Amino acid sequence: MKRNYRFFVLAFGLILLPLQVAKAQDLTSARAVIEANIEATGGLRAWRSVTDLVTEADIEFAIPQLGSLIIKLEGWSLFPGYGYTSIALIDGPAAVPADQVNQKAYYTPLEGWVETAAGKTDINSIPAAQRAQFQRSSPKNELEYLNLPDSALVLLDAEMLGDKPVYAVNVTSNGTTSKFLFDKTTFHVVGQETPTPMGNFMTLMSDFRKIKGFTFAFVQTADLGAQGQQTITFSKVEVNSGLTADAIAKKAGVVKTVAPE
Repeated sequence: MKRNYRFFVLAFGLILLPLQVAKAQDLTSARAVIEANIEATGGLRAWRSVTDLVTEADIEFAIPQLGSLIIKLEGWSLFPGYGYTSIALIDGPAAVPADQVNQKAYYTPLEGWVETAAGKTDINSIPAAQRAQFQRSSPKNELEYLNLPDSALVLLDAEMLGDKPVYAVNVTSNGTTSKFLFDKTTFHVVGQETPTPMGNFMTLMSDFRKIKGFTFAFVQTADLGAQGQQTITFSKVEVNSGLTADAIAKKAGVVKTVAPE
């Protein structure tokens, strides 16, 4: 019987991380911690000046009793809401056919599709939480969290990540609650606990690098329990490269783009 392999790429959208220690302020609420994170990156104006991101990464799955699987992830994002993403199997055991892994997605603020071995699915027919991962309105997740009501942002009791104290914040968006861990010294997002169909998994961020004044986590590692381990290693991050909606459509093989009125 043919098995249907499904691989969940955690932290699919880039986790954009801060650049310097935030100024002293009252950090007794979740919103204040998120605002401190944004301030540490250079401020609201700088992030809102980001028009596009181009990324490339290798994703390695270490799967018990199966072996190592390596996937190439490429993404082109134009804000707000345009993009094209490609996931392709590079290497892996014979038991995992490439067509069960490969995936493409094209999206605009109004339309789009996700293509797998089963064919194309209209992006407007998939769950809102999954659709939001594609049709992002900004390059930094924390900017979008500030638009949520206070009830969706909860500062938890003090937590530790290893031997370091962290701020822990629950964020509820599109019916899904994820927990984010902020380093108390740098305000880097150093951890993200995300619910998936396989359970809740924690992704740890490391290897922070500065690109055009913004800092990115170039390595993101998740322990998937009985499913093994996933490591995302970015090889390319480009900011404000002049990407256009037509260029994205061309990459996706789309003749016509649909822009909002």
